[in-house]
Amino acid sequence: MARKPTEADKLAKELERQLAALNAQPSPVDVVRNITNQPATTTRATTYEEARANVSQIKDPKTRAQFEKVFAGVDVQTEKLQTQAGALGYTVNPNTGALQPISTVTQPGAQIAPVVSTPTPTATGPVLARDFFINTLALLMGSREEASKPYVSELYRLVSGFYKDGASIQDSINLALYKAQEEKSIPEFTNRFSGIFKLQERRLKGEAIDVPTIAEYIKSQQRLGDILRRSALGDLANETFLNTVMATGKSVDESVEIITDVFDLIDNAPAPVKQQIAKTLPTATRAQLAQALLTGPEGVKQLERTVKKAGVIAAGGMQGIEVSEALASDLVSKGQTFQTAGPQFGRVAQILPEAQRLTSFETGITPTQAYTTEQAVSATFDQNAIELQRLADLAEREGARFSRRSGVAGSRSFASQARGMI
Repeated sequence: MARKPTEADKLAKELERQLAALNAQPSPVDVVRNITNQPATTTRATTYEEARANVSQIKDPKTRAQFEKVFAGVDVQTEKLQTQAGALGYTVNPNTGALQPISTVTQPGAQIAPVVSTPTPTATGPVLARDFFINTLALLMGSREEASKPYVSELYRLVSGFYKDGASIQDSINLALYKAQEEKSIPEFTNRFSGIFKLQERRLKGEAIDVPTIAEYIKSQQRLGDILRRSALGDLANETFLNTVMATGKSVDESVEIITDVFDLIDNAPAPVKQQIAKTLPTATRAQLAQALLTGPEGVKQLERTVKKAGVIAAGGMQGIEVSEALASDLVSKGQTFQTAGPQFGRVAQILPEAQRLTSFETGITPTQAYTTEQAVSATFDQNAIELQRLADLAEREGARFSRRSGVAGSRSFASQARGMI
């Protein structure tokens, strides 16, 4: 009498059916061997792992990506079949696709039972399909264009390594960011997330601070950028400034609170309050105030420099002297302010016109080019020896001319002024 099929028999039959369907597909091993020009007849058959390794030899990137995807799919199918086969006491040969009994170790008198096999990942691990990586990166960065930049090939190499070790695609990209920073291999990518590394440095120094993932970082930047644009601060909604803000460790909610509270207070303040703000920071723009408030000490310092520079320019203007941004920055770096620069510009105003006229007379060059504001400032503010001597020589020559003919009061005055500076 025939034995009635058991549940295990049914499972084994279904498993054989699945294996037959899998084996009926074109073998990626054979196809890879053909593409890489390996001989079909060798002393031994090419193993599945060898075929996977040979995929890297396929020169055409599209073809290579297709086979990486094929092998990844086979890995998934094989792993599922291994689990099912293991429950029945079998294992699946990855090279032949055939079922093989799992060897058992028995003790005398012990009951023979099938051993459940736990699938073991291959030596190379799962292969990350390039198209899958590109699509994931495009979604993460929010831009297909970003995912098509030249650096992406190097990033794919780094991400693939972590993916083969068993990390998820998202974790692999995050780990690749730190690896790229360590190797200094993809500055275009790592600079995009410079705030993450600054936060990491602070955390390593002992600060209780969160270090976001790439996805969290991008989302926070997008929210903060939207808030800046809605607050008429669109000029600050750029990558450089947003990285600076993120590096302070301020959350988006904190930054939003700073912007809305402070600027609502300024915008809705009574007229006398607004006038006082204008007097305190007469040249500070709305964007500069936000920058100082959001970036902390560095932003405040930058705001202070801007105000001091404006003060020096104003001090020169009050004496009729046009002061360039570069000259004002130089004077501020030397400690000059509106109050200290005023008297010095008064002396510049006394000597500059006549020095320009006389130098132009002697050289035939346009007055403003013959003797510059910067030269007069160097002589008065810095007491520059060369410039002081230049004025002394000019005064001496003018004095000699004055003694030979009827001079003009301006010439005599200039000579006395120049002598008084030395």
